[in-house]
Amino acid sequence: MKEIKIYEFFSGMGSQLKALKNIAAWNDISVRSVGACEWYINAIIAYLKIHYGELKPETELTKEQMIEILKNYSFSANSKTLVSETYFRRNRKLSEIFPYLYAFVNNDYFNKVYKTDKKFENYTDITKVDSLKSEIDILTYSFPCQDISSQGLKRGITKETRSGLLYEIERIIKNSTKRPKILLLENVKNLVSKKFINDFKKWIEVLDELGYETSFKVLNASDFGSAQNRERVFAVSVLRENNHTFDFDNLIKLNDKKLFEIVKAENSGVDLSYILEKCKVSEITTSRSGLRKANLLNYSNFNSENRIYLNTAKVGPTLIASNRLKFYFPEINKLRYINSKEAFMYMGFSENDYEKVKKQNLISETRLTFLCGNSISVEVLESIFWGFINYIKEKND
Repeated sequence: MKEIKIYEFFSGMGSQLKALKNIAAWNDISVRSVGACEWYINAIIAYLKIHYGELKPETELTKEQMIEILKNYSFSANSKTLVSETYFRRNRKLSEIFPYLYAFVNNDYFNKVYKTDKKFENYTDITKVDSLKSEIDILTYSFPCQDISSQGLKRGITKETRSGLLYEIERIIKNSTKRPKILLLENVKNLVSKKFINDFKKWIEVLDELGYETSFKVLNASDFGSAQNRERVFAVSVLRENNHTFDFDNLIKLNDKKLFEIVKAENSGVDLSYILEKCKVSEITTSRSGLRKANLLNYSNFNSENRIYLNTAKVGPTLIASNRLKFYFPEINKLRYINSKEAFMYMGFSENDYEKVKKQNLISETRLTFLCGNSISVEVLESIFWGFINYIKEKND
């Protein structure tokens, strides 16, 4: 059985590792994470819970010792800015979250609490990564999108912006003795819009100088069996010395999930039915992409707040971090937000993954959904990995 080694920059909950492990048995491979880089506290907790399991609260260290340890690392409580100097001192669940945060950044502590013997290089600050010490098959980098997203700041990809952290990947690869066989980028489709396409082309030129042949395409998760209409740009870069190019047109569909199987009328969620008592609902329409939707009349000045969706369509709308989706069930006159369990399954994670993350109540319902909105469709990733897994196996002979 061949071993495939993956490193995830801007890893989030580890949708890339999840997808690769999902297809491992079908392709007679084993998967090993040789490292990840992430600073968002909730994402780190979810990552470890999904991929390695639950940890008990820290009891051997005092509160002061835990604070002293964690202050040496760059953590974020909102995924955008560093935590304040008093964040961990004020955190009432410090002893519960500490094991996850310290296990993520300290290999010895990880092996102690998980009772294992793994070796990896994890970071919370990409600027502190000098080079890649391990031989890597797949390097993924879903860099911050707030400076290019249609919902974001639109400042572009420069070294002064959060999205400009992309160029840290260039520095790290240049400093590495052995370069990864495959690079995989994912981001919002606005990256290839008229406003930002030149920034993106400059990045492809950088990859070319690093020795990579790059193919890219905007993919819709619904075309790969997801229950979600989610368009994102993906770029696959293959080391040119290996004489191989990646063709997005050869990808195959591995899933066939239905919206009504995930979002159900009987499921609980933040109830918004009271809105139906004061606002009428417009005529239900079906979009070109297959969404069934309507509008709340005289509810909000923001169109996105007025939009409600039905689960009777084949696919649902894009889940984003900044806006929870409203689902309408006309047969029982019910309106509610998508719940966090549905959000996990909507992104391609399993019910079991959700239960792992939810246990211990370290992350709120709203923040769980936020995590999903920032994640990557597991179904699309499975198809992409399937598309080049045999190539990697051949190179590892």
